[in-house]
Amino acid sequence: MHLTAGRLKAIVSEAVADGSYVICHDMLPYGNHPEAQPAVCRGFADRYSTRRLQFITRLFGFVKVQPPQPPAPEPPVRQE
Repeated sequence: MHLTAGRLKAIVSEAVADGSYVICHDMLPYGNHPEAQPAVCRGFADRYSTRRLQFITRLFGFVKVQPPQPPAPEPPVRQE
C-alpha cells in the first residue's frame, strides 16, 4: 500500500476520532488476493481501544487470521 506523506496519520486519527478502526491493508480484496475478507488491522487494534473495537471484543471477540500469501512463482519453462 503506497500512501502519501501524512496519510497514514490522517487515517488513524480519523478512525480514533470516529471511535472506529482501520482495515488491514493486506486483507483488502483487491489486487492479487480478491478472495481475501476484510479484517481489522492488528497494529491498530494493539495500539488503540475505540468504541467499536470494544464492542466487537465484548460481543464476538477476535479471530487471528494470517494475511494471504503471495502467489508461488511459476516454474521456469524448459526450452528444448
